[in-house]
Amino acid sequence: MKKYLILFLISCLCLEAANTRYARKSSVRKTRQHQQQVPFPSIILSGSAGLGIDYYHYEEPKVMNIHGPMINFYGDFGITKKLFKFQLDGYFATHFGANKYNGALQSHETQTRIPYNAKSTDWYVGVSTKFGLNLWQHNKELIFAYLGLGYRFLHNLVIDNPGVQASYFRNQGYLYLPIGIDGEIPINPKISLVGEFEYRFFLLGHNTSGFSDLGYDKDLYFIQKEGYGIRIGFGSKFYLDNGGALRVKVHYEHWGVENSNIVTATQNGVAKGNYVEPKNFTRSFGVSIGYVF
Repeated sequence: MKKYLILFLISCLCLEAANTRYARKSSVRKTRQHQQQVPFPSIILSGSAGLGIDYYHYEEPKVMNIHGPMINFYGDFGITKKLFKFQLDGYFATHFGANKYNGALQSHETQTRIPYNAKSTDWYVGVSTKFGLNLWQHNKELIFAYLGLGYRFLHNLVIDNPGVQASYFRNQGYLYLPIGIDGEIPINPKISLVGEFEYRFFLLGHNTSGFSDLGYDKDLYFIQKEGYGIRIGFGSKFYLDNGGALRVKVHYEHWGVENSNIVTATQNGVAKGNYVEPKNFTRSFGVSIGYVF
C-alpha cells in the first residue's frame, strides 16, 4: 500500500508543478498581449450521467459461475476549489433476464455433486467518495488524482428449475479504499481522449446466504478480509456548443476476494455442515455513453 501512496503523492506534486507552470505562462501571455482575461471561476461544479452495457462474470473456481449481460446506470458530481476536488460517484446495474448459473447440487448425506444449470437474477449498486487534486485548462479536466472510500452491494438469486428446491438468495457487500487517477488529453477544441485507472484496497467483505429458505435454522453470515479490485477505462469526449460533452468509454472491472471464515449450519439445533464463502472473482467488461457537464 505504501507504494501506491507514494505514487499518489508524486502525482499530486506533478499537478502542483504543472499548475504553477501554467499560471506563469498565462501571466506572461497576458502581459504580452495587454488583454484583460475573464477570471477562472473559484469554484467549479461538474458531473456526468449515462448508461452502459456490461458482460458480467462471477466465478467461484471449481464450484460455480454466473455470467450474462447487464445494463448499468451511473452518475457523478464534483466540486472543485482551486486545486482541490471532492466527487461523489454512484451506479446501479441489473440483469437482462439472460444470466446463467452453472454449478452443482450437493448431497451432504451421500457427498455427491450433480451438475446443475439454471437462470440467475443479479443486480448490484455502489457509491464512492473521492477527494484529491486536479488540474483544469480551458474548461477541460486534464488530471484528477484521488483517494476515497467506496461500498458495493450485490444481490443474487438463482431461479430453480421445475421440481427442484435448492436455491437461496445471496447478499454480498464490499467496503474498499479507491486510489486512482483519471483525466483527458485534448486533441482539438472539440475532441479529447479520456482515461481512468483505479486500484481498490479491500477493507471488508460481508456475505449473507439465505439458508433459512431451505429449512435451516437461520441464514449464514460470512466475513471476508482479503481481496482487491481494479477498474480501467478509456474513450473519447466530444464537446458540444453549450459547453457540455458526450463521452463514450469502454471499461474493465475486476474483483478478487479470498475465502471467508467458516460457519456451521444447523437444523433444529443439529449441525448439518460447515460452510465457507469461497475464493471468488468478478469480472465485468462493457461500453458506456454519457453526458458530461
